[in-house]
Amino acid sequence: MLRIIPTPRFIEERKGVFSFSDSCAYEYNGSDSRITAALNSLFENHHGNTLISVSHGENGEGYRLTVSKYGIKIEADGAAGAFYAIQSLRQLIKENGSDIPCCYIEDAPDLSYRGFYHDISRGRVPTLKKLKEIADTLAFFKINSLQLYVEDAFTFSELEGIVSAENALTADEIKELDRYCKDRFIDLVPSMSTFGHLFTLLQSERYNHLCELKGHKMTRNYWLERQWHHTLDVYNPETIEVIGSMLRQFIPLFSSKYFNICCDETMDLCNGANRGKDKGEAYFYHVEKLIDIVKSYGKTPMMWGDEIMARPDMAKERLPEDVIVLNWCYRHKVAEWIPKMFWERDFSQICCTGTSCWDNFIENIYISEGNISSFAAHAKKYGTLGILNTNWGDFGHVCPFNCNLYGLLSGAEKSWNVGSVMDAEFESAASLLLYNVIDFNMADTLKSLAKAGSSSNWSEFVIWHSATHLEGKAVPLRYGGNHNGEYTPEDLVSHIEICRREKARLEALKRNDGIICDLILSCRAIELMNRLVLCINNAEGYTDKKALQADFDQWLRDYSAAWLRDDKPSDLWRLQEFVQNITK
Repeated sequence: MLRIIPTPRFIEERKGVFSFSDSCAYEYNGSDSRITAALNSLFENHHGNTLISVSHGENGEGYRLTVSKYGIKIEADGAAGAFYAIQSLRQLIKENGSDIPCCYIEDAPDLSYRGFYHDISRGRVPTLKKLKEIADTLAFFKINSLQLYVEDAFTFSELEGIVSAENALTADEIKELDRYCKDRFIDLVPSMSTFGHLFTLLQSERYNHLCELKGHKMTRNYWLERQWHHTLDVYNPETIEVIGSMLRQFIPLFSSKYFNICCDETMDLCNGANRGKDKGEAYFYHVEKLIDIVKSYGKTPMMWGDEIMARPDMAKERLPEDVIVLNWCYRHKVAEWIPKMFWERDFSQICCTGTSCWDNFIENIYISEGNISSFAAHAKKYGTLGILNTNWGDFGHVCPFNCNLYGLLSGAEKSWNVGSVMDAEFESAASLLLYNVIDFNMADTLKSLAKAGSSSNWSEFVIWHSATHLEGKAVPLRYGGNHNGEYTPEDLVSHIEICRREKARLEALKRNDGIICDLILSCRAIELMNRLVLCINNAEGYTDKKALQADFDQWLRDYSAAWLRDDKPSDLWRLQEFVQNITK
């Protein structure tokens, strides 16, 4: 079989096979150590004299891969293209073992920027080991950019005594990751909150006076609070001094020519200390100062596009021409006018899609597939730089990284080959190449779990819990909802059975790797959440709070161990505290 992701532009199967069983030698006419390392990785378990020939030009990501009975030939436009040809070869080996079908592949990406964006600030901070594993996955599927969203997930001197190396990335870790990514043709782009979303900084006693809403007190759940009300007072002279200091600590750690200053969702701007002042003027007053600092390091600024969309003409007048707008929308279908509006005003833009995993224990591929496919089509039509596929961690980042892999893969597929069809054949390839599963279709499992989770959504529960227990509101916890109205108790019972069925199917694989273990944990979590909603609504047969709490406690012990396998402790304690009292 010839299953490769992203789907190549042209692939032709030919008669015969090439046997890897006796091969170890290669001929490479270049000097790029990254290609040599990638070639060496193919031969860890092979010995002999069969030849692989690799050549490439100066620049470009396109390649031609020829597999014949007598050898393998790679011709590429540049070193990156040669690297991607080797990834395709690795996938063929994973599927076929030592005997690879003879074939010819001619391939090149539709979009030059193919990024993945991972939130490390709202619950989980991955270990360096896990971040390297993520980079390996991105490289395997030809993604060439990684951004890590940082609010307080770095040991800034301003957060000394609040954030430690145990719970955040250090300078040495970032520099090591930067080198690791570069060796895999991945650009590690820094992304730092510099305007809104500065909860930890602005809730601290030392810097609370720099908040637009000075003296703001938390009235809702922590996970809700850190989404709002933490925007800088841009006219306080100390503000740019503090943010400038943080930028100067962070920028030099990265070799990328880009820097994402974020600057999104500044909802409180001019609603507190600067009430009555012009919001647009205040916004660009601060942004211009940030951009000056970033450009002083020779970096090209990136920034989210929501506030620019609110005042596009003013943005065009005030922003430098080289600023890249990160234009985001996470709906199932993205309206064409969104990228068109930026295109008409001649902004450089990247279209930002989403894995749709940030409000539950499993990604929702119903939403992400449509979102990524439609936005990618617009991205190509309007000549954007590419796609940045986001993976947010709202509400405590309860979804493990291993439970949003399909959305990651969809972004890789569509940013490389916009016109590809993610059909049954693609799903079969994904099951093998991403999950190493051939017994069943993993996309079916993910869709079933997304359906089961729709009636007991984690984020909706957190919002309800905050309203009833912290905000003094009397609101019911409904049985989820769908287009036809609310779910019934019978629907939730059915969803519990779905979770148990999929859990049994995953357990039958008899594998102990992180991906399968995390998916099983998510099955258990979604089952428990459905039982919890039934319990709170006094559904017959589901009112035993003691038994439910005991099952949550056991799940939490297993979930915590899995968390600490891949992530620093970070905010795990908050989730533990919440779940330990969840039935009360």
